[in-house]
Amino acid sequence: MSGLRKQILRGSIGSLIVNTVRASLAFILAVVLARLMGPTEYGAYSFAFAILMLVAIPAQVGVPQLIVRETAKAQVSKDWALMRGLWRWGNFAVMSFSLLGLLFALAIVLLLIVSGNTTGRLVVIGAGIALIPLIALIAVRGSCLRGLRMVVSGQLPDGVIRPLVFLGLIGGYFLIAGSGAFYAAEWVMSMHVFASAFALVCASIMLWRVKPKEFSENIKPRYESRDWRKAVIPLALITGLHLINNYADLVILGMFRPDVEVGVYRAVFQVALLVVFGLQAINQVLHPHFARIYKEKDLKKLQRLVTVSARGILALALVPALILVFYGGPLMGWVFGLQFKSGAIALSILVIGQLGSAFFGSVGALLNMTGHERDTVRGLGVAIVVNILLNFILIPFWGMEGAAVATSSSLLIWNFILRNAVWKRLSIESSALAYRKRKVL
Repeated sequence: MSGLRKQILRGSIGSLIVNTVRASLAFILAVVLARLMGPTEYGAYSFAFAILMLVAIPAQVGVPQLIVRETAKAQVSKDWALMRGLWRWGNFAVMSFSLLGLLFALAIVLLLIVSGNTTGRLVVIGAGIALIPLIALIAVRGSCLRGLRMVVSGQLPDGVIRPLVFLGLIGGYFLIAGSGAFYAAEWVMSMHVFASAFALVCASIMLWRVKPKEFSENIKPRYESRDWRKAVIPLALITGLHLINNYADLVILGMFRPDVEVGVYRAVFQVALLVVFGLQAINQVLHPHFARIYKEKDLKKLQRLVTVSARGILALALVPALILVFYGGPLMGWVFGLQFKSGAIALSILVIGQLGSAFFGSVGALLNMTGHERDTVRGLGVAIVVNILLNFILIPFWGMEGAAVATSSSLLIWNFILRNAVWKRLSIESSALAYRKRKVL
């Protein structure tokens, strides 16, 4: 395992650096937007972005996850014809579903415009419609790179280039318009669209430069469309349920509370994600290795890898979690502004949920990369029902604190269910605990 350890260590260090930069950029972006836009405009932008991500669910259809897994397998078997076919099929699938999502979003916008509702959140949604195909295509190219074990490169377009260009555009407008500039939500959304288009171009160039040299031999692509469609259905459900679970609280909060509270909660949620940046970073490295080791049927090696990674993920989560729980209020007020200090309680609740997620380890990635996507779907299905019900019950009474309770509860339930599924299917303990003795299969 020494060669594997070195490979994973190199990838993990690179991925941690990228995800540290990514988390830093996301944090800086949230701070800049919150301070320049104010909680009301920031809330309108956040609500519109959440709606767009929900409308974009068909555009993401689980194809990126499938591409990571199947590209890794094709590389092991040196089946370049299958890899080429997979990439072409993935692009076609994403574009087809992006078109459906785009038409659906346009129909909603046009219907509301005809009815005379041309202001407020609707305008912001219309300004960001192009994000639907752009984000999906960036994800596909990043997945191709990650499947080739280009873990760091695969994360750069979406995790670094897009937010960095976005920040550059916001900063450029600040320099031109001056400190008194008004940052309307629709203008900021348009900047996000441009940054995403630039990131897509960069991702395409990066993939073209590292694609297997065998592609230059004009190998005829081979397709296994039936198998891919069958595999992508549970992965699509996973992607869709993840997005619903991630944005349900924000959308439901926006239904009952004003934009100013939505803006505060969005900033709080963004800060809470700092707790699991290690989980996100290490997962990017583990995906192809989970698939390869499982295909080799070496469950002992897989267990060692899972245990070490889970402990590393938890260690990376503890420090930011403790800081945010004990000093979250003053930090929110100092960093975002005094109006955002009201989110301190919600922040502590969200941090506890994220820390629990870090404790359970890479449960979702482990199931998805070993062909047990349906277990992930079942767990997510339970969690999302709990999330939506609790949001509708708690938000009218507790506002953002109710949204935080609902989100953290569903997160913990989902991770617990998936942890049990990993043990049942693979006889592997996924959490940071000392792993149990494997069952005799």
